Amino acid sequence: MLLNFLKVAWRNLFRGKAFSLINITGLAAGMAAALLILLWVQNELSFDRDYANSDRLYQTWNRETTLQGVQCSNVTPKVIGPTLRKEFPEIERASRIGWDESLLFTVGDKKID
Repeated sequence: MLLNFLKVAWRNLFRGKAFSLINITGLAAGMAAALLILLWVQNELSFDRDYANSDRLYQTWNRETTLQGVQCSNVTPKVIGPTLRKEFPEIERASRIGWDESLLFTVGDKKID
């Protein structure tokens, strides 16, 4: 019975070659998209899960309005960590991540790094 189903399927694949190619291509693209979405969701859900108190970890994000619209990023000023810790007693610890590049702002004779 199973061999009969396989024979019929094989014959139909070769009878309608264009139709079969479109269907198989669509199926492959859909499966690839679903797999990529599932991998992305798994990565998002596993973010910081290796820490003991991962439910108490937070990130600060910066939202700025530009000519292109509202843009959000996790790049914030250096003082945000100590300032938030001082302003909100609920914050136990704050850490910052810095990159290797040095940014220098100059206003008149004042230089701010």
